[in-house]
Amino acid sequence: MKQIINRKNQTSPPAPLSMQRRGGVRLQVDSRASLFGKLRAVKIAVVVLLGVIALLALTGNMNNDPAAAQDQTAPPPATVPALPTATLTPIPTNTQPPTLTPSEPAPTLIPPTRLPTLTPTPFNPPTNSGLAVAQNLGRLRVGTYYNAEPFTWLNDFGEVVGYEPDIIRAIAIELGIEVEFVQVTRQNNVEMLISERIDILLGQQVHSRDRDEILDFTHPYYVNQQKMVVLTDAPYNSLADLTGLAVSVPIGSRSERALRNWSQLNGVEFDLRTYFTESSALDALEAGEVQAMVGEWHNLLNAGRQGMRFIDESIELEYYAMAIRPFDVNLRNLLNRSLQRLKASGRLKQIHEQWFPTEAIDFSTLVPVYDELYEDGRALSDFPIDMPYPANPVADRITAGLPLRVAGIMQANETTTAQVRITNALNQALIEDMARRWGVQVQYVPNSTLNAVDLVANGQADIAVGVSPRWDGADRVEYSQPYIKHGDRLLVMVNENVTTFADMLGTGWWIGYFADDAADADNIVKYAEHFGVGLNIREPFAIQREEDALFAMVSEDNLDAIYGDNLRLLALVREGGYESAVKILDTPYGDDKPLAFAMPRNDANFRALVNETLQDMAVDGTYQSLWTTHFGLGDPLPIPAWIEVNPDVLLR
Repeated sequence: MKQIINRKNQTSPPAPLSMQRRGGVRLQVDSRASLFGKLRAVKIAVVVLLGVIALLALTGNMNNDPAAAQDQTAPPPATVPALPTATLTPIPTNTQPPTLTPSEPAPTLIPPTRLPTLTPTPFNPPTNSGLAVAQNLGRLRVGTYYNAEPFTWLNDFGEVVGYEPDIIRAIAIELGIEVEFVQVTRQNNVEMLISERIDILLGQQVHSRDRDEILDFTHPYYVNQQKMVVLTDAPYNSLADLTGLAVSVPIGSRSERALRNWSQLNGVEFDLRTYFTESSALDALEAGEVQAMVGEWHNLLNAGRQGMRFIDESIELEYYAMAIRPFDVNLRNLLNRSLQRLKASGRLKQIHEQWFPTEAIDFSTLVPVYDELYEDGRALSDFPIDMPYPANPVADRITAGLPLRVAGIMQANETTTAQVRITNALNQALIEDMARRWGVQVQYVPNSTLNAVDLVANGQADIAVGVSPRWDGADRVEYSQPYIKHGDRLLVMVNENVTTFADMLGTGWWIGYFADDAADADNIVKYAEHFGVGLNIREPFAIQREEDALFAMVSEDNLDAIYGDNLRLLALVREGGYESAVKILDTPYGDDKPLAFAMPRNDANFRALVNETLQDMAVDGTYQSLWTTHFGLGDPLPIPAWIEVNPDVLLR
């Protein structure tokens, strides 16, 4: 479910939401049968085309590439052990549902658009999780291309190698299983996955909004770009500067599709010239036949051309991730947990540096690390293999005219945590802007800041705000992309010449921590020893009441520093009026943790809607504006935005 908005100079109201997805969930979605029909049609067309190519080759007009037509599939195993019975963890429910208080319609300059009436489309959802195969066979069946160097390809020794195979092998090592690679093509990859001949799709799989209709994706682990190149001394600094001018692209490539799509979205026309390869398209630029060339950023970096430069503006950002069957939430959770562990351990960065030593990448944005990452000790066999479909999809409710039920927003005179207090205004502003775009009313669930996730898991709320994603909760709710990050910092007096633990010279330093976060006592000792000042630090002091913390430090001079979560510290500083007396240091201790929205488990269409709306708000600047107005701590997060159309879709 998504809404396409004009990402530049929007002046008209948002278009009505297409609410149907995956059968009764999003409008204009092909059924599985129609999907296969389209794929069969494509395959027939490919066969006819290959016949023509072969005929031309016989006459000497064209060289045929047999590898392009290769379609290798793995034979099914002779015997598949019986699937184990799924064991579901019961979700506790409250005996009395909370009373909901309708909000007034949010004020807006954009008139709300009514949601359309759903017309269900037949859909045959998958019934088997890829986890079942992995548990029974002891291996992951991974479909991949054999010709996408350096991401994934078949080398001269018959081995599947590359950046992405190294990632999946690292995951397999962590899970204690093997990997079985199966060759797929860009024409049959989705059919191979949906038909359960493979369980994971790997190899330059771009997370796009149209693919969200039929697939699910892990965290992304690479960002490619479609970029425009011009001669170094050319007088062009933006894409629009090339309006009407000749631009070369490799014919039928992702770059051609991306440029045509950008041109259509932005109303800018180019004189598009197609060439057989990226190299010949660059040759045309070098020879002055065209004024610019568009290609894949990674390829262009390694082209070794002189006298050329990039236009700073990207035509398209492509986020590579693993694709799995829709609703396979348990396999997705397992793969995401492994990716987070690879990120937290530094192994993911090592793999990236091995293949792309000169390219920077922001894994903190791509792979957010949830709480309880290593405390989640489940092995592969412990993960459930059910395919849980939502009993009451949120899309159906709000399409029927019911309000969006929101948990986690602090109401008047409510007592709650410092983290909720400091983020409440931003959370409410984000929710109301989303509801405004969807044309729905909001109901805030009262007294829900301390049990917001429980209310979503129990079906008593549709979405919870300001949630810290946790692995001990990932089997109960879905998490959105992060929109705030927070983590442990030191707070000191403003006149202290201290930037890290290492500056705590001399002896007798009293460092306080909040008693309800007991692990911070060990963290203080650990970091003090790491920075070589362990002997300078007294035993950490437990602060029993957070409202006493800054008074004890500033007025009573009983503490030299306070260690704790930066959102909590900022709330106490602002609420107590201590901005001129203390400062929160910039150095983070440990990984910063995300805050996200929580939604009903495996309600894939609503999760897509929330993520895509958050992305649209970042693209059009609304998110950044709300951050500055209602939060103002540091910089807004970069929020990856999925492209509208998958780059492997045939050009029309």
